[in-house]
Amino acid sequence: MKKVLLISLITVFLWSFKEPEDLKWYSLTEGLELAHSENKPILLFIYVTWCDKCQRMEKKVFNNKEVLPLITENFIPVKLNAEIDTAYFHNDKTLDRKYFLKEVSSGKFQIGVPTTVFYRVKDNDRVIMDGLQDPEELTANIKKFLKK
Repeated sequence: MKKVLLISLITVFLWSFKEPEDLKWYSLTEGLELAHSENKPILLFIYVTWCDKCQRMEKKVFNNKEVLPLITENFIPVKLNAEIDTAYFHNDKTLDRKYFLKEVSSGKFQIGVPTTVFYRVKDNDRVIMDGLQDPEELTANIKKFLKK
């Protein structure tokens, strides 16, 4: 009995040091549906596969132990490859990639990568952040957006 208890305690102790899981990303269609049903804003991450800053944002910033819970508790995370042409549904319209990016980026036809957008669907309210951010900067921007 003591061995079982000891093994259980050791297991629980070691489990507490387990690395946090990676952020679960949704497609735009899934994200918009979840944002409506859960009444949460979207964190839209616009990237391209060949961008090293985009890869760093995804692996080191979004999965940071301080940032990850802020995102999962307050946002629907959506990842969008800026180079893939497809139809996107937004505000009951069907848009191609170029026009969708123009709409979410306040009228710009070209958008740099990485770009992170905090977007409240029902209010059409957005905050756009271009470029690589460190975890502290992203945390501050999230908290500022959530206070609005």
